[in-house]
Amino acid sequence: MLEILKQGLLITAIGMGIVFAMIILLWGIMALLVRITNNSEEEEAEEAELLSTEPILETAAGDASELAAAIAVAYALSAAPKPAFVTDTQSIQTGSTWLAAGRAQQIARQSNRGRSA
Repeated sequence: MLEILKQGLLITAIGMGIVFAMIILLWGIMALLVRITNNSEEEEAEEAELLSTEPILETAAGDASELAAAIAVAYALSAAPKPAFVTDTQSIQTGSTWLAAGRAQQIARQSNRGRSA
């Protein structure tokens, strides 16, 4: 009995060791990939410099498009809400004559079921 318990604990320890070893290995691989794919500080400084020197025309065009978007939103909010579709309430309540005739036939068939003629 004691031998079986020792064997079970050994298998458990080996399994947990393998799991933690793989976690550490994956962590190392991720750290390596981050180090490889990250931009260096010089490249980041160059990108920041390029982004900070936008042409004046693009800034003016951006302001105009923002103004147009704000006007469109204000207009849409001020307009009265419209339903998604307009329906005739009378036709919904009564339905068509064709539909009413079909329903009447179904009811007539249901009431005659089980009766012998």
